[in-house]
Amino acid sequence: MIHLPKFSGFLAAIVCCHLLQAEDKKISLDDDQVNQLAAGEVIFLEPEAGHMLKAVIRIDAPSLLAWEVMSDHERVPKYVKELRGIRILEEGENWKIIEHKLRMHTLLPLFHYAFREEYGPGYSINFERVSGSFKELTGSWKLIPQEDENHALLVYSTFVDVGWFIPQSWIQKGINKRVPLLLKAFRDEVYSEKEKRATEEDRQ
Repeated sequence: MIHLPKFSGFLAAIVCCHLLQAEDKKISLDDDQVNQLAAGEVIFLEPEAGHMLKAVIRIDAPSLLAWEVMSDHERVPKYVKELRGIRILEEGENWKIIEHKLRMHTLLPLFHYAFREEYGPGYSINFERVSGSFKELTGSWKLIPQEDENHALLVYSTFVDVGWFIPQSWIQKGINKRVPLLLKAFRDEVYSEKEKRATEEDRQ
């Protein structure tokens, strides 16, 4: 999965809030944000720890299906086009150490790094750099099932310190472009799998 630099701002919640429960975490959304999600947009929220990017997208599919796609590492290159290589180095119960080779831009070097993923509770993945490129790399993917079970919210949080100087304006532009593209590409992959399974059921 692609991990991107920090987000320096947030969208304020100013209207009647909708509280959505995910394990012991809550996400507060105003009416405008709920409508944006329903229209298929990606929204940014206030960072959890004051520095972590936090973005949300709605996925109109059961959480279990979205989770299967999210935890399938062989699918990642399909929706992370910058990924040049992926390999599982170690794994145990509810965790894996994964190696990525990432080409963010033709003018930037190849990022080669390993990170540890931990799974659960619920539909969640926490990740943290263990070696290679980047000074710091941490974050999470969390699916929040909704009451009708036909859609879920995907919350993506991350913080990256590359360890060398990059103008803040470059970071912000990269965030504005890449995070929505990443989350929408992931959603498209879920929808592709959803359609595939529906077609297979019709043939039976």
